[in-house]
Amino acid sequence: MRALVVGASGFVGGAILSRLGPERAVGTRYNNSARHGLARFDAARNGFADLTRVMRGDFSHVILAHGAINPELCAECPVETGKINVESMIRLLQEILDARITPIFLSTDYVFDGTRGLWEDDAAQCPNTEYGRQKAAVEQWLQARSRPWLVVRLSKVVSGERNTHSVLGQWVDDVFAGKSMQSATDQIFSPLHVHDVAESIINLAESGRTGIYNVAGPEALSRYELNNLLVASIKALVPQVNVVVKPCSLRDIRFREHRPLNTSLSIKKAAAAINTKLRPMAQVCSEIAEEHFGTPNYCAGRQLGGGRG
Repeated sequence: MRALVVGASGFVGGAILSRLGPERAVGTRYNNSARHGLARFDAARNGFADLTRVMRGDFSHVILAHGAINPELCAECPVETGKINVESMIRLLQEILDARITPIFLSTDYVFDGTRGLWEDDAAQCPNTEYGRQKAAVEQWLQARSRPWLVVRLSKVVSGERNTHSVLGQWVDDVFAGKSMQSATDQIFSPLHVHDVAESIINLAESGRTGIYNVAGPEALSRYELNNLLVASIKALVPQVNVVVKPCSLRDIRFREHRPLNTSLSIKKAAAAINTKLRPMAQVCSEIAEEHFGTPNYCAGRQLGGGRG
């Protein structure tokens, strides 16, 4: 596998590029991104001809990890985000297919309305948000194409990195600051560590898989349960941590649109296709707690639960 990763300055795209390494992949960044070593690519203005200037040699896949991924922004600016997430994406996909390169499109569990759980790979898309409708439109366009393509449908992607898109990293910041947290008991997803996401995507591509595959964690958890898993793992190392996780409903939080409640995904199809070891969230949370709170120097030098971070 040799891949071009469009959106390699992002959370998932960066993990894929890192896992493949410079011998097997090159990446692009958005014009305003500060990450160096990546070629500039503006999805709203640039096309496949611009990507060919980045390519060195032949590529088997182009991984499309870019786009407007904030559901609130999509709800607020549907026309502007639609131009990026649908119009320019489909145009780029067509050009990639015409070049006989396999595109890998990263989609989302928001293509479902959340009225039930464990959505299967071939379930009909039924989004109830603008972001979900945009992703579903691209999925449906690809489903009508005869040349090989791969859609990887993701759920909540996490890591312990701070200052990233990961909710676990954000909660680590809250613990450092001694802030109480509020998490929905009725928002249910299938979280998976970003490194396991990258490994799964690469394994699917290397094994020649095409079509739609759910790539998500092996367990369905509520946001509240995930938050408590992390806090419990931290308290196991540093009992004096003094933070509270307050339960709430997702409907208590004001959004421009009602967010889907249960978007947990079935991963039976992917599990049968590839042999990627997926870490459960209890293990991931323990690893994150050890990374940020497990050193003697940290415990000796910092006051938790309201002290300095």
